[in-house]
Amino acid sequence: KKEWDRYTTAMKYIEHLFAYLNRHWIKRESDDGKKEVFEVYVLALIIWRQTLFTPLKSRLTNALLALIEKERNGEQIDTTLVQGVVNGYVMIGLNKDKPRDHTLDIYKQYFEEQFLSATEVYYTAESSQFISVNSVSDYMKKVVTRLDEELKRVTDYLHPDTQKELIAKCDRVLIDKHRDTIWAEFKNLLEDDKLEDLGRMYQLLSRIERGLEPLKEILEKHVQDKGTDAVQSVVKTAITNPKIYVETVLKVHKKYNDLVNTAFRTDSGFVAALDKACRRFINDNAVTKLAKSSSKSPELLAKYCDMLLKKSPKNPEEQETTRILDDVMLVFKYIEDKDVFQTFYSKMLAKRLIHSTSASEYLEGQMISRLKQNCGYEYTSKLARMFNDMALSRELQERFKNSLGSKDVGVDFSVLVLATGSWPLQPPSTNFLIPKELQQCEQLFSKFYSNEHSGRKLNWLHQFS
Repeated sequence: KKEWDRYTTAMKYIEHLFAYLNRHWIKRESDDGKKEVFEVYVLALIIWRQTLFTPLKSRLTNALLALIEKERNGEQIDTTLVQGVVNGYVMIGLNKDKPRDHTLDIYKQYFEEQFLSATEVYYTAESSQFISVNSVSDYMKKVVTRLDEELKRVTDYLHPDTQKELIAKCDRVLIDKHRDTIWAEFKNLLEDDKLEDLGRMYQLLSRIERGLEPLKEILEKHVQDKGTDAVQSVVKTAITNPKIYVETVLKVHKKYNDLVNTAFRTDSGFVAALDKACRRFINDNAVTKLAKSSSKSPELLAKYCDMLLKKSPKNPEEQETTRILDDVMLVFKYIEDKDVFQTFYSKMLAKRLIHSTSASEYLEGQMISRLKQNCGYEYTSKLARMFNDMALSRELQERFKNSLGSKDVGVDFSVLVLATGSWPLQPPSTNFLIPKELQQCEQLFSKFYSNEHSGRKLNWLHQFS
């Protein structure tokens, strides 16, 4: 390198001295088509290549490879020396048609090919020996370190064009050749919740073709089994306790959703595997089997919503309830029979509205909004009309009171007028005679309503009073 630096520096000075020759005579000769006439500096490079490089190229390349192997073995080397020599390979690769331009022909033919072959031999031996006496976790750490070292090597003294082939070679030798062994460890890492190792495995296997495919299948089965086991462990209480059932399901989902988002970087394939697993164990588990009904999951979820939205001193603050509703929608997403959920939910909503037991109109609206986003307008249209009926009933009640003027009916009387098509309410199964004190109020309201809405008929549902 020292002689190369002296030589190229001297040639730059000499070329400067002969600048006139370059600009005139040499340019004219080149323009006339004479191929063996070169500018002074280019001629110097050709002389160096023919006189020094060609006879010594094998020894020079072997010396470079020996230095690089020493560095891989942990020894300190003079990287500026290697960089200078490698740069020489590039500079003497001259373009025949445009001698002032450099090509990578010499660099690739006499250094890069041998370097990549030596890399394959070195890492084949090292990886086979290391993985045979160490754990897969330790091996993956070693691979990450080696890949980082090779990238630094490119930055320190190799030509940037080498990086793609070098890293592809390392991926094949260090990862692809040992993928079966790495795959076999995946289930153990899942069982032991080794998040860092799982993230490292994803990082490495994503570098090779189809490296992640078996992991998705293993994750799907693992989550399904864990979900099934979790529900089985609480089946006796969960079948009658919606809170325990939903929280058990959510606990499993949260654990593996966090895993997918962190270790697997929200990879769409792993997201799909998680979704499939959750859909299976939520719709088919110990609770649904004990109830002998696949509709048990949507029923329990609807009842859990009712617990959250009904007035109770045990319920959390509004902001916390809103967050829990988001969790509820995670489970709802996996429910297959969403019509069953709608049936139960609408009945419970009707009771909350009729008996004024809703904890908050805001929360009720938030839940319907989430259902609408998930299933569309038609799914929630009846629910929305139920709220609309409540608002219209309040206005109608006010107008009725105003129509009475100063007339005293003797009781505090209120009526809800609800559209038959929107409310899941059934007529009474037995005849019910209201007290005489209320009969006058009922008759007055019926007359008032007929005047307000000609042609409409009122069916009195006294059992909901």
